[in-house]
Amino acid sequence: MQARDGLFFGIGAAITLIVLLVVQSSIGTGFLSARTVTSTTTTTVTTAPTKGYDQVESAFANHLSAFGSRNVSALLSGYETNATVVLTGDAMGLQGNYSTPYQIEKTLGYFLTGLDNLTLSNETVTTVGVQGSYWIINSTFNWSGYSSRVGASSGAVSLQDSYALGYTWLIARETWNFIGWEAQYPDFIP
Repeated sequence: MQARDGLFFGIGAAITLIVLLVVQSSIGTGFLSARTVTSTTTTTVTTAPTKGYDQVESAFANHLSAFGSRNVSALLSGYETNATVVLTGDAMGLQGNYSTPYQIEKTLGYFLTGLDNLTLSNETVTTVGVQGSYWIINSTFNWSGYSSRVGASSGAVSLQDSYALGYTWLIARETWNFIGWEAQYPDFIP
């Protein structure tokens, strides 16, 4: 009799379990029910350029080429109209922030057209990377030239260019850190 009671109890428990599974499935919360899984994906949208390395590298090479050839108009075409050029370090009186096309042209033009036989050497790009929405190029180079006003001159520059994308990659900010500037007649430098 105990075996039969145990059998009825087992059958009753199984039927109860089946009924519960069917009821849960019919109301959408059970083991056998169809489920909707909601997944939330967070996508970080950044304004940083993910492409453009080749274009920025080419724009920078053109910039140095314009500088080396003393082509002021070609040099200026590489800047945004609201660009800022900062000269720091041993800049022989030219230190400062220049933020209008006229100021940039006057300052860099003075440096470029005031020297004959301007030569760049040891041009090295140390880093290229993305920072915010800009491509940053850090570089160094040595320069030398001659001027009837200051005589033989030479120096080294650590340059940082921040490129922004408009229709083309243009310099938004440029910092010239003059590591050294030697002149034969330094008293004539502004």
